[in-house]
Amino acid sequence: MIECLVMKKAAIIIGLILPLQVVALEYRNLGLMYTDGPFNPSESAGISLLTTIGAVEGNPDGTFRPSRSLNRAEFLKIALASSPKVRVSSSDASNCFPDVARDAWYSKYICIAKKRGMVGGYPDGEFKPGRPVNYAEALKILSELYDYVAYSADDEEWYAGYVRAAQFNKTALPSSIKYDRAITRGQMARLAAAYRAHEEGELETYRLAEKSLNLVIAKEIAARVQEEVEVAEEEEEEEEIVEVVVHSSATAHEFPAKSTFLMLGSREIIASGFFRPRSESVVIRNVTVKFREEPKNVRSLYLTDEEGTRIAELSPDTFDQYDKTWKAQQEAITDYIIPVAGKTLGIEAVLQDASVGFPEELIQVKWMSVNTSPMGQEDAYQILATDTAYPSHQTAKAHITSVRNNRPPVIDLGEGDSVLLGEFEISGEYLDGAELRINHLTFTIEQKRGVLLSNFSLSAVHSTQTSSCSLGDGKFINCLDIPAAVGVIENDSILVQLRGRLDIDDTEDNPQMQIDLQNPGRISTSVESGEMGHLRWTDGQGAYNWIELPAPVAEGSVWK
Repeated sequence: MIECLVMKKAAIIIGLILPLQVVALEYRNLGLMYTDGPFNPSESAGISLLTTIGAVEGNPDGTFRPSRSLNRAEFLKIALASSPKVRVSSSDASNCFPDVARDAWYSKYICIAKKRGMVGGYPDGEFKPGRPVNYAEALKILSELYDYVAYSADDEEWYAGYVRAAQFNKTALPSSIKYDRAITRGQMARLAAAYRAHEEGELETYRLAEKSLNLVIAKEIAARVQEEVEVAEEEEEEEEIVEVVVHSSATAHEFPAKSTFLMLGSREIIASGFFRPRSESVVIRNVTVKFREEPKNVRSLYLTDEEGTRIAELSPDTFDQYDKTWKAQQEAITDYIIPVAGKTLGIEAVLQDASVGFPEELIQVKWMSVNTSPMGQEDAYQILATDTAYPSHQTAKAHITSVRNNRPPVIDLGEGDSVLLGEFEISGEYLDGAELRINHLTFTIEQKRGVLLSNFSLSAVHSTQTSSCSLGDGKFINCLDIPAAVGVIENDSILVQLRGRLDIDDTEDNPQMQIDLQNPGRISTSVESGEMGHLRWTDGQGAYNWIELPAPVAEGSVWK
């Protein structure tokens, strides 16, 4: 079952495009690529490295499941995919064991491994591809793959030599595990990654990554800073080339990306990240962006920089049956150089217009990467974004743009019925034919001392109708299910008025109070629970529980 280990070709494809002679491995935390991440540091290091080189990708549902066991066929496929020495093709498939059919997905892996002497059958002649792989078998396969010298004496277990070879090369699992015990996918990742790192002469770096990938990244950054000093003159020349492109830009962008309402027909930055080459300036060769869900409202997608230069136009990947992946190949990419110091780049989305698009869709980038080549060279390697901002967004036909107190900063306290306790101007934007209406308001009573409030109602300057409100937890005034006659925004803004009975306790010195609109809320997604805001609204089709404003949304007048 290839899906248990590797997604279909259409799903996450994030491995390096490597030449046969690999210069260096990439050490980046890719645990969050998987929906069941993050993982513990040691497993994350192995999973991230194997993901980077394209040896593993995950399950069709986006998970990795490090605690699940894997069978002999699955392990063999990953072991071969993690090695730079072996290239498997469909011509390797054959009926090499009685229980291995030529047309089975694993046939080519098992048969080439048999041909190379890496695996043999059981006494009955079968390979038993579905049987769980144990630790001893895993050590044998990897030791044979990487040409470790391994001999077992006649009076020893058959795997003793492979154990000694792994211990000598320090590629065995650091943790104690019985050799006849079936290994998990997480242990598989750690083991295969250690053998590959040892092959590249980078085992010490990999073991550091098992403690913390951030330690490796910090080490790399320190080395690159030194390299930047040495190539400063070359970098200046290359940045002049970049300037030629930048001058053609039309609109600058604000990074990092942040959660926003994506107005249908608009263009917005939906993701951003920092891309730093290894040790030299590079040219972008292709771009990949993976969404958490299919972005049905996105019409066009571009890789852009902070100056607004559109570097590449991306299109949906026709091989992705889930329609989550967008790519840009070299012919759709302008000549753009990422300097050795690195560059912050973003993803600009152009939304479908209101005649085609629909509101309330959640859109979020899961990850993005670029493949690059050093200037004047053909060899390519992948750069994964760091310092990433992959916020969630919602499509809409309207949105709230501002909320402000419309009364003086300080008001004298006075008793009475139907006292105007607060007046707030709420402004917004909406597309032609769309409705922008306030559904619920929750006011917060602050600094209340010596004041009794009751009998609340909400009204709007443009309407004669009122809506009742209630006191909750002694601190919140809830105005729920506001009728359209009161809550609809016309001519871009509305003045809402909160009224109530106000009584003063004469025995209290210096009575005072303040009524605010505080919590803007936070978008709720499949991976983040979000937060219900104190101003909830509708664009006539979708219902929204948050707004794009900082907290507090609006501070009311101080009564004293």
